Parts: sequence; structure tokens; C-alpha cells
Amino acid sequence: MIAVRIATAVLAGVSMMGLAACGDDKAATTAEPAKPAATSALPEAEATTAPAAAAPADKVICEDANKAAESFKKALLTIMSTTGGDVPKKDAALMLSDFAANLEKAAEGSDTAVATALKTNAAEAAKAAKADDPVNAADTPESAKAAKEFNAACKAVGVKTNL
Repeated sequence: MIAVRIATAVLAGVSMMGLAACGDDKAATTAEPAKPAATSALPEAEATTAPAAAAPADKVICEDANKAAESFKKALLTIMSTTGGDVPKKDAALMLSDFAANLEKAAEGSDTAVATALKTNAAEAAKAAKADDPVNAADTPESAKAAKEFNAACKAVGVKTNL
């Protein structure tokens, strides 16, 4: 149970790092001149309104998915080492649903071929998480095909992944 909590914490941390990597580098390196104090609430509200977020680049999607996959694999190895090689169904379901959520988050807002392939992988992981036997449900030809397609799409944009 502790391993699942650790895995969740690791996956959350990786997700946050991925989101931080999507930040605006220009805003971090240049300081904006100080603004005079606003005399009404209306100009202040307009100044704090953020523009709509742009879709992530394919390279970022691939890198975030790869980080999620590495975290998933580490969590899986941790559980397997503490249970003697078996993964309890409840833990497998939780790990797969967290993995699917992280993959969905990585592809969020993008409709490219890379994002579509990643969403297919997320759907396969979510489907396996809901199965009676999540471990065996995750090991299907459809899952293998989806992973292969995603890895090929990422390779085309210059990122090596291993889902």
C-alpha cells in the first residue's frame, strides 16, 4: 500500500515537472517593469487575465509520456519487489488508472498524430485498470500495437520513447 502511495506521489511529481517544462521561457528570463498602482478594479482584472494555453508540442508530449512510463515501471518494480513478484489486482488497477490519467494529461489540448496515439494508449491502460485481471488485461495485442504506434510517432519527431 505504501508503494502505491509512493508511486502516486512520483507520478504527481513527474506530472508537475512536465507542466513546469511547458512554461514560457521568456517570462522567466525577463523582468516586466513595475506597473503603477491601479485606481480601479477593472484595469487590474484585465492585467491578470491569462491567455488561453496553447497545445503542447509533440516533443513535449513524447517526453512527458516517457516520464510517466518510467515512473510507472519504477512503481511496478517496487511493488513486485515487496510482494515477491506478484502484483495485487487492486494495486495494478490503481497504477494503470494513474498511468492512463498521466498519459491523458500529457496529450491534453493536442490533436496531432502523436497526441492521438498517446490517447489510444491511455484508453488501453484505463480499460485494463477496470478489468477483473488488470495485469493480464494490460498485456493485449491492442495495447502493444498502440504502444508501437506511439513510439514510432515520437521517433518521427526525434524523441525515443518506450511505452
